[in-house]
Amino acid sequence: MTRRRHPDAGPATPAGPTRRAVLAAGALALAPRPAAAGPLPLHKAEDFTHAVGVNTHFGHPASPYVGLFERCAAALDELGIRHLRDDIVLQGPEPPPQFQRIARLARDGYRFSLIFYDGLDIAPLVPPRRLTDIATWSAGGLEIAEGGNEPNIAAGGPTRARASAEHQRALYRAARGDPRAQAVKVAGPSYIFGNVAAAENLANAVDFGNIHPYPGMEHPETDGNGDLRRFVAAVRPVFGGAPILATENGYHTALATESFHLPVSEAVRARYMPRLLLWSFLQGVRRTYLYELISSQDRGDADPESRFGLLRHDGSPMPAFRAVANLMRLFRPGAAGTAVPPDVALETERPDLQAARFLRGDGALLVPIWLGVGAWDQGRRRALPELAPRPVGLRLPAPPNAARLHRFADDGSVGVEALAPDRRLAFGITDRLSVLELR
Repeated sequence: MTRRRHPDAGPATPAGPTRRAVLAAGALALAPRPAAAGPLPLHKAEDFTHAVGVNTHFGHPASPYVGLFERCAAALDELGIRHLRDDIVLQGPEPPPQFQRIARLARDGYRFSLIFYDGLDIAPLVPPRRLTDIATWSAGGLEIAEGGNEPNIAAGGPTRARASAEHQRALYRAARGDPRAQAVKVAGPSYIFGNVAAAENLANAVDFGNIHPYPGMEHPETDGNGDLRRFVAAVRPVFGGAPILATENGYHTALATESFHLPVSEAVRARYMPRLLLWSFLQGVRRTYLYELISSQDRGDADPESRFGLLRHDGSPMPAFRAVANLMRLFRPGAAGTAVPPDVALETERPDLQAARFLRGDGALLVPIWLGVGAWDQGRRRALPELAPRPVGLRLPAPPNAARLHRFADDGSVGVEALAPDRRLAFGITDRLSVLELR
């Protein structure tokens, strides 16, 4: 990934070995995990919706997060994502102006993970002792206090690693020691590159581990160097058995970049993003925060930082925005229902086939199903040829009242096809997500 610079940061510090080189050298090869023939695992749709977040920057005055704040707020309502991640900018008057925006969104039900910078190299220090003030300014919206963002500790020997660990332990003590902040959970620092191996053990100073598992131009389910499971395995010596947050993840579309973090097209990003969120959830990641809501910069197609947003710099939606909004809308709970979920069994076993069951709050059963394969030619920077649909079969204990197949398209839209309600349902799938809805 590209190291993100805080607007008040000093000169960049060398990052050291690339994260991918470190993980490729330190992790065993992991085989793909296709869905096996037989009963599909069951999850709650509501759990999935709470496992999705998005990054914002409401403390950066020169950004569209401030200049287009009302558009950002409206876009969040459209997305249906209620969990946000932001960095704390403690400068100027107190409370800082960003907390007017955070409090406004908190009153509308949004919840924040806020970054307490450790002052090592990315941004000015946010002292852990300010946790209670920050929780108060957030008007009940602070749910996670997060340690340093991508601190560079590998280049400075044990001194920097110790400073990062001491800051994290102080943050954890602050959260556990003040009754006014005890509802706040604590996430560890987001170590990347060679900093993962340099970090001290923080298992006793976190409620959540933290990773930034950007797959680059690889597809979400890759078993290559961008394999999500490698990132999780790599931080276990740091965070122990704590549940994992991916506080940044996603794709950019800066097709002219020469950065090592390579791009995909807008269409392929729209194809990958719903898959990335579902794959991350099914691999046990507690929450994935997409990077980012709106592109913070507008410096052209050679700059990755200008092409990460679900919204363009001017506030207009990207295809990926529509794809994620449609996914969240489909999984939204709806009116309460009492249906017992049927034991849907997968008849077909194919390499790279992914599928699971999700019970929605209104009693509907959702079965997302797709082929977890790449759609992007990395060398030529263009989409691969279209996949021909592969037939799959699902068997139910009894015919449903209704069956509909939602097919996601590369422009972010979703087409809906009615299927004949039967005990056996057969249809074709590709690497574009399909979601079967049963009632």
